[in-house]
Amino acid sequence: MQSFDSQGSQSSQLSMLCRTSHLTLALDHAAEVIHSMGSRTVVRYGKDKVIKSGRLNVNEADTLRFVAANTSIPVPRVHEVRHSAEGCKSAIVMDYMPGIPLEEAWKSFSHDQKIAVTREIGAYVSQLRCLKGSYIGGVNRGKVTVGRHDRVYGGPFENEKLFNEFLRSMIVKGAPSTLRHYAGACLKEDHEIVFTHADLAPRNILVDEHGRVSAILDWEDAGWYPEYWEHYRALRDLRPMPDWPEYFHYMLPQSYEAEFINQAPLED
Repeated sequence: MQSFDSQGSQSSQLSMLCRTSHLTLALDHAAEVIHSMGSRTVVRYGKDKVIKSGRLNVNEADTLRFVAANTSIPVPRVHEVRHSAEGCKSAIVMDYMPGIPLEEAWKSFSHDQKIAVTREIGAYVSQLRCLKGSYIGGVNRGKVTVGRHDRVYGGPFENEKLFNEFLRSMIVKGAPSTLRHYAGACLKEDHEIVFTHADLAPRNILVDEHGRVSAILDWEDAGWYPEYWEHYRALRDLRPMPDWPEYFHYMLPQSYEAEFINQAPLED
């Protein structure tokens, strides 16, 4: 693989990205800002690449390579991973994936189109779930990520019991002690451990003009988790698509209502 250090202006641009603000970089180099949230930004880089930068979980690059090698899921190919000299920011250069976010296309879909796309997503999820794990954590024994608003990293964990203890430590300290006790006590310890995207929200799924999946993005939280985790994480935020749960069983046929209810008090 050719290094950016040997690519002249490209190396200079990437180094500048690690030193300057993302907005300044985008404006100075006429880059298209595709996505921006908090300290993280994705900008178009030439015709066929993007640069994801900021305070990243750079294990995402290894995850993308792992998924590409073990499934047929359309994911970006990783070209380079770089870190700023200060170590506070990272950048992943990867393929640009064309398509429209599913949350934008969804409102124009017919009932049959919604069934078709969720079934297609379900087929990809099934490939992930065939990748069994011996621990709970990311690729190459990376950490797990939990928390709805404040992201908390932990692990990896050798079993679900240790993972549950970690989750119990996340319970909002102001919650009633009875709720804290029973929420933790209801967590099971015998789930199968399967590979999980862990943020399978419609904003992270791209579709083409025919309504077919063209890419699944944002794998930074992915790893091996208890089998219910995909279901739980995908149902956390339904505001853009209120009828999404009506089609959810086409994507994840097995239901985990009890686990979903038990998790509610555990993540802030």
